[in-house]
Amino acid sequence: MKLFILHLLILLLTLSLQLTAQESMGFGAYEVNQDFPCLTDEKRVEIQAQIDENVARLQREGRLPQQWSEDIVLFEWPVVGAPGQTDYGYHGVSNFVDLDENFPNQLQDYNCGERTYDLTSGYNHRGIDIFSWPFSWYRMDHDEVIIVAAAAGMIVLKSDGNYDRNCAFNNDNWNAVYVQHSDGSVTWYAHMKNGSLTSKIVGDSVDAGEFLGVVGSSGSSNGPHLHMETWDAGGNLIEPYSGSCNNLNNDSWWNVQRPYFDSAINRLMTHSAPPTFPACPNQEVINEKNDFVAGERVYFGSYYRDQLENQQSNHRIYRPDNSVFRNWNSASDVAHYAASWWWWSWELPINAASGVWRYEIVYENVTYSHEFNVGVTAIDEPTTLADQYELAQNYPNPFNPETTIEYHLAKSGNVSLKIYNSLGQQIRTLVEVQQTAGRHSVKWDGRDALGNIVPGGAYFYRISSGNFVQTWKMTILK
Repeated sequence: MKLFILHLLILLLTLSLQLTAQESMGFGAYEVNQDFPCLTDEKRVEIQAQIDENVARLQREGRLPQQWSEDIVLFEWPVVGAPGQTDYGYHGVSNFVDLDENFPNQLQDYNCGERTYDLTSGYNHRGIDIFSWPFSWYRMDHDEVIIVAAAAGMIVLKSDGNYDRNCAFNNDNWNAVYVQHSDGSVTWYAHMKNGSLTSKIVGDSVDAGEFLGVVGSSGSSNGPHLHMETWDAGGNLIEPYSGSCNNLNNDSWWNVQRPYFDSAINRLMTHSAPPTFPACPNQEVINEKNDFVAGERVYFGSYYRDQLENQQSNHRIYRPDNSVFRNWNSASDVAHYAASWWWWSWELPINAASGVWRYEIVYENVTYSHEFNVGVTAIDEPTTLADQYELAQNYPNPFNPETTIEYHLAKSGNVSLKIYNSLGQQIRTLVEVQQTAGRHSVKWDGRDALGNIVPGGAYFYRISSGNFVQTWKMTILK
């Protein structure tokens, strides 16, 4: 079943009022794709028979009661970041339970909307689909988004060892944990990563919030997500969300029910280049980077869930002294994206202040922020070749009237070496050629591109070659 397919709309446009030729932006979104059932009727009957058999045995052994509590359980949210993860959020919702038994294209979710699906085969979606976002494959491979028990109970069935990188309907078995609660209801947690499931076995108890497994794509699925499905003690399907079109149960089964459109930003990031989302099931290329040098281009990424039309985002980039480097607004012109991402890029000034900078967005009255470092020299170069490249401090320094700049190239390639004044304005290009690997040097006589002698004071020189970028400061004496 799924969820969604990645619909990348990389615009590479310029914002007509706010972006210059040196500034760019791009956008991407997930679009829901519902073209096959997550579970066939045959497999559903098979699973239910196994659950019934195990429940009967556990009751005979006195480990499950013969009579269930009349008080319904209340659920906590079942998808969270693994320990050590610090994002604002980790999920999006693509589908709710389909409450209209007719088909096809006869859809009704608990809020009287159509965030669900059915098929011509007669399949009506029977659970909630919660996908990990952003970078679902990367996060699956690194165990970053986990499934926890929404309520306390006992494991009554468990299935593991099934392939977990599926991209379509294939009728494969999923990896899943099934938990029976004190009121007799059973919650199914499915599509887990192979080998990630709790070590507990059938008959073991779990607490609310306890680890069950890692979000994966096992069974009939085309992306990492959790399919959460609940049945009451009488074998009746439950939609945990309360709403005017929920004809299964009157009350919410959530301890705190989230909004129908749970609009939020899951993550803010800085990148060396826009991330790429390859075809299923390949891992995303994130291009995450948090350490930059003056004059380098920075890509600012924001990752939304349930983004709605005309919701305003106010973006700010702050220098270390808390002054504003950039300030702009953005909004989507599409009614709803289950998940979306946006990036903007700028070249930092050549005289950018060293220290901790901050990217901040105010969205739906909530402030989100991400810190990154800017230095005269790179703190952490993004390539293993970086330590083979070198830009040396000019000598003499300070100088008058001439100085020498030396640099070493790890491999042949295009090289650019430019001089900037203290305002960040380019005044001279010393090198703009293809050069061989090895050590090189060039002299600067203190003149600008027109041959005029420049005033005394501070200047910057910056080299770039491939992924290598570095900047040094120098001083002319007058």
